Amino acid sequence: MNRYTKKVDQFAAAPMFVVSILFLAFFAGMLHLRNLESEGLALAICEWSLFLLYPCFIIEAMVHLALGSPRWKLNLLFCLVPPLRITARDQMTGRAIWFPILAWCEVDKQFCERVRKTFSAPMLVIALLVLPLFAVEHYWQKQIESSPMLADLAAMATGFIWFAFTLEFIIMISIEQKRLDYCRKHWIDLAVICLPMIAFLRTLKITGSAMRLQRLARSARIFRLKSLVMKLYRALLVLEIVNRFLHRNPEKRIARLEELLLEKEQEIQAIKSEMELLSERIALKSPSETEAESETVSITQRKAA
Repeated sequence: MNRYTKKVDQFAAAPMFVVSILFLAFFAGMLHLRNLESEGLALAICEWSLFLLYPCFIIEAMVHLALGSPRWKLNLLFCLVPPLRITARDQMTGRAIWFPILAWCEVDKQFCERVRKTFSAPMLVIALLVLPLFAVEHYWQKQIESSPMLADLAAMATGFIWFAFTLEFIIMISIEQKRLDYCRKHWIDLAVICLPMIAFLRTLKITGSAMRLQRLARSARIFRLKSLVMKLYRALLVLEIVNRFLHRNPEKRIARLEELLLEKEQEIQAIKSEMELLSERIALKSPSETEAESETVSITQRKAA
């Protein structure tokens, strides 16, 4: 059975990765179009696509259940939350993840660092898209409200940003060893993901008044702006843009570091010389001089008292 489990893993890795990505993308579109209460063609396409893609997760779960795969329970989880299938690990060891171009890779520190750097630049660009989206929503608000097509386009643009944030979060949380720490450090990203889903409860008539939903929408915009700042900061750290910009010429940087090292060595030598001089002065003092200095100090203290 293990042999068949490996074959299923190898065969399903690429197709199920694509299916999972498409599911997340159509879910992002459906989520934001539903929040907009859109009844256009775009919402229908997203809903039908989700309906047609979902059986793939059930079929894969049934296959692994029939084979008795070691990690078949995770496939049941993927049926409940299909986007988690994007970062599914191999059934036999649970240590490798399949990604396009990279194929199967064992999850270690080098792999995590490589994924971080791969995501940093694209996510920086996508995060910057929040700013023109804010401007469009602000200056063209009346046009967007009066035109269903413009409203759908704005919702899909927001959905694309949400999709990118969610995809990055799912991948990073799956390869991080300390997942709770990652969630604490990236709580803004988590808020960006969760707030539209809370607003989605409106369609199920679970949320309260319309005023509360408007507050959630405003909070989502604020969190997206905060997330932009966080992603800019994180991208600068990961890609070391600052160091690369300031130290583009390695020869000049080495020369500067050598000068700095020489200055520090001279400072250290001066400190050592002063310490030796003070030690010699202490050693040359006679016991009587030391006692006299002590008496002088004590008399001064008494007078001060």
